[in-house]
Amino acid sequence: MNALTLLTKSFADVGVIAAGDSLPAEHAQDGLQRLNNMCSTFRTIYGTVLSIDRNVFALTSNQNTYTIGIGGEFNVPRPLTIPAAALWLTGLSSALSVTSITRTGTVALVTQASHPFSVGDQAFIAGATQPAYNGLQTVQTVPTANTYTFTVTSPTTTPAVGTLTAAAVDGVPVEIPRPVITDSAYQGIQLKNMPNNQFTVVYYNPSNPFGEIFLWPLPDVSTNQLVLYLQNAFTGFADLTTSYDYPDNPGYAEALQYQLDRRLILPYSVTNPAILAKVDEMAAETFGNIKRANNRLTDLPSDARMFAKDRRTGYNIETGP
Repeated sequence: MNALTLLTKSFADVGVIAAGDSLPAEHAQDGLQRLNNMCSTFRTIYGTVLSIDRNVFALTSNQNTYTIGIGGEFNVPRPLTIPAAALWLTGLSSALSVTSITRTGTVALVTQASHPFSVGDQAFIAGATQPAYNGLQTVQTVPTANTYTFTVTSPTTTPAVGTLTAAAVDGVPVEIPRPVITDSAYQGIQLKNMPNNQFTVVYYNPSNPFGEIFLWPLPDVSTNQLVLYLQNAFTGFADLTTSYDYPDNPGYAEALQYQLDRRLILPYSVTNPAILAKVDEMAAETFGNIKRANNRLTDLPSDARMFAKDRRTGYNIETGP
């Protein structure tokens, strides 16, 4: 689906254009802005997020602050919040610069020298302009001594030579959960640059244009990585003609269309009672469908005092009175 197709359907739904007519250019540009504003709002509404994705990022020795966002040090869409984080103990081999990259079904990386990669090995990729290339990848084939391939589902993107590195993962990775602390908790840390080879907490400041991630204590080695669990939300349409897969997830095409219908009613002075009633009905139904589909189970927290043996803390169903 592209934005122009979606906009044409919505303008026809509310009677601004007739079914089958082309959308005027001025309507298309105005509608694109309203559509992207709507997609931005979706990111703040519980139940509209497609998934929580696990992202692994390489760290630099003696650096505890990183930017996150498209074009930032962590090159993924800027998150509003970080649901969870972890320290990933892997131990990487020395990174190799990637001299070229191609994409024909699989991603082929050509490094500056021969390397020990074998089929099934894990490699950590960093620095690609296409976020899906980064992070932990499993080697699919090794056609030559200095080339290996892995598979992703993202569009083709070729980063500039010298911006991409690859390192072999040594041993069995261990992931240790780390809390994402509040503003007050980070403000209360007095020695913000105290060094250690393992950080214990993560603090996130959702500033613009890039968010800022702070790790404490200051990691003084580069052999460990940061794991962030981030919301995979549809962020909008770059233009009228680029096609996207996200809106084709079950229910999203209709939900986007009828929610957009609602946002066109006021600026285009739609007053037909039949149209208003139908749009309200379909917008509520389709939006509810995707929110129910995206509902995720969560762990129920328990107050530790409820499981103490002291009678003064209350009754414990596990142990009795």
